[in-house]
Amino acid sequence: MAEEFRYDIELLLEAQHGDVAAFTTLYRRHARAVLRYAWAGLGDRSQAEDVLQETFTVMWRKRRQAAIVDESLLPWLLVVCRNHVRNQLRRRRRQTAHELDDQSATHHQNALHSDAEELVAMRVELGRLSDLDRRLCELCLGEGYTYREAAALLDTTETAVGKRLQRARARLRSALSGDEPTNTREGTA
Repeated sequence: MAEEFRYDIELLLEAQHGDVAAFTTLYRRHARAVLRYAWAGLGDRSQAEDVLQETFTVMWRKRRQAAIVDESLLPWLLVVCRNHVRNQLRRRRRQTAHELDDQSATHHQNALHSDAEELVAMRVELGRLSDLDRRLCELCLGEGYTYREAAALLDTTETAVGKRLQRARARLRSALSGDEPTNTREGTA
């Protein structure tokens, strides 16, 4: 009797006794349906092919526990396949979560590094300002003094404070944006 016309139960019984030809017939009979099922669940043919192989590997290892439902081994194979699909999807989610964590950590480290570089550059540029301009930046920008308060403290006019801060900010912005540095240690009002 030709293998393709035999019932699954007969082939399974022979496979349970180590008959590789019977197992091969079961594989040929059901592999396409198992592959379609896995592919539909995963959306990736390569991963579905892996799941197909895993399903039939389990079938061979557990051939003594395999169950025939309505004269077919296919329902049992699809349950095994479904379990492998679920495992694959869990692995995918974990991998995606790890990749997102890694990307987030890398982004955070890059941002911290960038912030530290900007802080160092800011300190260098502040050091290039005249003593009066640097002190005005410290008072007005760093400590929150008003122009009037800074002018009174440094014995200058409110207008001079505004103009000096405007020039200092422009020099800092220019230097931090990578443009050529402007005149340094400027002492005029």
